[in-house]
Amino acid sequence: MTSVPRAALDADGPSRHGAEAVVGRLRERRDTLHRVGPPPGRAWCEAWSDAVDDAMRELSAPVVDAHRLTVLAVGGYGRRELCPGSDVDLLLLHDRLDQPQLEYAVRRIVYPLWDAGLTVGYAVRDRREAIGAVDDVDTATSMLELRPVAGDPGLAHPVQVAVLRRLRQRPHRFLEALRRADVARRRKAGDAAEAIEPDLKDGAGGLRDVQSLSWAAAALVGASGLDPLVPAGYLGAADRPRLVQAREQLLAARVALHLAAAPSGSAVARPGSEVLRLDLQEAVAARLGYADRNAHHLAVHELLRDLILAARTIDHVHRRAWSLIDADLARGARRRRRPTEREHDGFELVDGVLRLPEGIDLDEPGLSVRLFVALADTGAVLDRGSAARLRRRVDDGGLARTWTGPQRERFLRVLWRGAVMLPALAELDDVGILTALIPEWELLRGRPQRNPYHRYTLDRHAWHAAANLGDLVRREPWAAEALREVDDREGLLLGVLLHDVGKALGEPHSETGVPLATAIARRLGAAPATVDLVGRLVALHLRLPDAARRRDVSDPELARALAAEVGDRSTLACLHLLAAADGMATGPTAWSSWTASLLHTLITKVSAVLDEQDGDTRDAQHDEREAAVQTVREAQRLAPELGADAAAVREHLALLPTRYARSVSPRAVVRHTLMAALVPGPTEVRTRVTPGGESSPGEGGVDELDVVALDHPGWFARVAGVVALHAGSILAADAFTREDGLAVDTFKVRPPEGSGGAWWAAVEGDLAEAAAGKLAIRARVQRRARGAGWRASRAHDIPTRISVEQDAAGRSTLVEVHTMDRVGVLYAIATALAELELDIVVARIQTIGREVVDVFAVRDADGNPLDADHLSELELAVTASIDELTGGS
Repeated sequence: MTSVPRAALDADGPSRHGAEAVVGRLRERRDTLHRVGPPPGRAWCEAWSDAVDDAMRELSAPVVDAHRLTVLAVGGYGRRELCPGSDVDLLLLHDRLDQPQLEYAVRRIVYPLWDAGLTVGYAVRDRREAIGAVDDVDTATSMLELRPVAGDPGLAHPVQVAVLRRLRQRPHRFLEALRRADVARRRKAGDAAEAIEPDLKDGAGGLRDVQSLSWAAAALVGASGLDPLVPAGYLGAADRPRLVQAREQLLAARVALHLAAAPSGSAVARPGSEVLRLDLQEAVAARLGYADRNAHHLAVHELLRDLILAARTIDHVHRRAWSLIDADLARGARRRRRPTEREHDGFELVDGVLRLPEGIDLDEPGLSVRLFVALADTGAVLDRGSAARLRRRVDDGGLARTWTGPQRERFLRVLWRGAVMLPALAELDDVGILTALIPEWELLRGRPQRNPYHRYTLDRHAWHAAANLGDLVRREPWAAEALREVDDREGLLLGVLLHDVGKALGEPHSETGVPLATAIARRLGAAPATVDLVGRLVALHLRLPDAARRRDVSDPELARALAAEVGDRSTLACLHLLAAADGMATGPTAWSSWTASLLHTLITKVSAVLDEQDGDTRDAQHDEREAAVQTVREAQRLAPELGADAAAVREHLALLPTRYARSVSPRAVVRHTLMAALVPGPTEVRTRVTPGGESSPGEGGVDELDVVALDHPGWFARVAGVVALHAGSILAADAFTREDGLAVDTFKVRPPEGSGGAWWAAVEGDLAEAAAGKLAIRARVQRRARGAGWRASRAHDIPTRISVEQDAAGRSTLVEVHTMDRVGVLYAIATALAELELDIVVARIQTIGREVVDVFAVRDADGNPLDADHLSELELAVTASIDELTGGS
């Protein structure tokens, strides 16, 4: 390949004005298409491809008329599928031209396209080089779709023939490379068939999967495209129209996405606009003609559901076809209808494909569940003919749709297997069996959850949660132990599968979901006690994780309130497992080792309360005293080992409230004792970092920062500001003030990825500067926030909301702030609280996608909960401080 850098050449003199005119006309046509072009879809792509063709012919006319050279469109341009942001890929094919002639051709043809704002990729090859280049899979796939645009088409035809011949002679090498590229692409881009922000081009079920099958046909049967795959047996006759319809849906969405992603005032889409991000979905829906019907049926939800179901069709057809291709590659022969290799529970298995025998009764009771078990047992895909038969029978209202006890038990046993059952479940979903067996499931199928908190559609989230449960109880000791506490495992699994069904009916889904979940459980034939447990799990499934993330998990009053709601240890174990399975299926912002550790601590506290209720009931004050005694004993035992005096430990604990003893570990008590041995000066701060923390096992990447200084208002805000300046994240804080006026605070901090001891040294240095009043934290945070590109208009995508309530013990006011995530937002909130001279007792910080949810337990200067007047001023102060952070009003 010959590639000539633009900077190495001078512009053509005489032809420059002509090229400028062509560029001007091309820009005008592009702008016209953006304003009044065809609707997004194939017609738009072809109109834009034609416009580029016309410009290409004009630009290349002087070159191709004088030399043996042809300009070929390849890739998406070759298919006439140019989307607004697509690259224009070219092959300049020549017949023994020398270097100066080739340089002139590139300068004359390619450079003006760059001037027009197009992203152009090009290669310059003679015929021999072009044929030899097919050993590279990317080059080979692009040349399978080459299309002459200008010059002598006779140069191109022999190359096309030779490329196809070469691929047919050595199909294994090309197909194996194509298969590897598919796997790598899909792994990197994710699953467009279940993602909330699908990659329309490269994701599993995206446009590239269709193109992959088309390219595979060239090596399999000697002609690229979908049509040749039907008589060859790799696609069913019913598959092709489904595949084409799904492809056209995604292509239209891709065009609309590129148009929506173009910067304001520009007709040029941003490069790489292939992911249908949340902030672009409404604009894409509008461009595709989706309209809101009512407040509960948003156009964007309808758009996403259509695209996700289209991607599922592509994904299933792609997987079935490639299973046959893989079998042929392994066997070294072309596909023919092969005899059954073996049977599995009455189904025929051949080449990794499960077939229904010709004479099987599709209305046989239990056939659907038996098929599910067989697919999970074998890891096979469903034969395309069998899939078509089943789909037709479902559409006709056939298949036995009632459940018996043995069928339900077999179905649930497969769900317990974990992630290995997901492909089998997808096979049932594709042919419509799942919604035939559970009609209520149609409400969930392909339904998006437009929330950055979630990564899956509603139905796939449920599947993944059930799979996580099965995997957890086999792999995690704590989960296996929790399962032993569960009295009704069937109810647990159904509760996990159905916990979010209420989202199809509206919020609060923990309430709306109870009737629907219990109706599904009854349809499956579950016992009344199991149905009741399913309803309770759906109603309570958010209670424990929300409390763990937003409340003081060491508060005995919280534990007692939750114990009263949960009622027994079996239900508690169910909710623990459900929370973990749900969180893992939601996404990394919902579940992390830090979240898991908080939940574990809370579960332990609630379990202890339930144990007390089974025996002698004791009051909360007694529990607090008992926790303090335990901490004192262990801290005194550790003191000599850690270089402290046991008497000094007792004195330190005596100066602090009882809550301190039940909130920190004995080792932290000794650390704090050592740090507070000498009273610090007015502007002195003492810090100590414990990597990985110590009080909550499994936090992973969360360090503990101890800070001891003379108590003064705003110290929490200063620490938050310094951490923000260094791109760290505070996850939680516990603040205490000794009777002698010494503040003892502990912060849970997640440093930036890849940072080490030097990062902490810089943070501690700036904390010392901040304590001495030598660091302009406010100005630096605001500068960094504005430098990060946040704008007030973007911030209002998630408006700031503040809610308040008293804590369980009535000692503090809980302030919960929801707002847009941005640099320094915690600092802004803490600064507002300091301005009102509020004492932050506990802080819990979490980021959910683009939203932060920060909870503070605060008291006024007299140590009391806030009154109504104070609360109104708090809301004003916090909102204004957040707006000021990014220059808002």
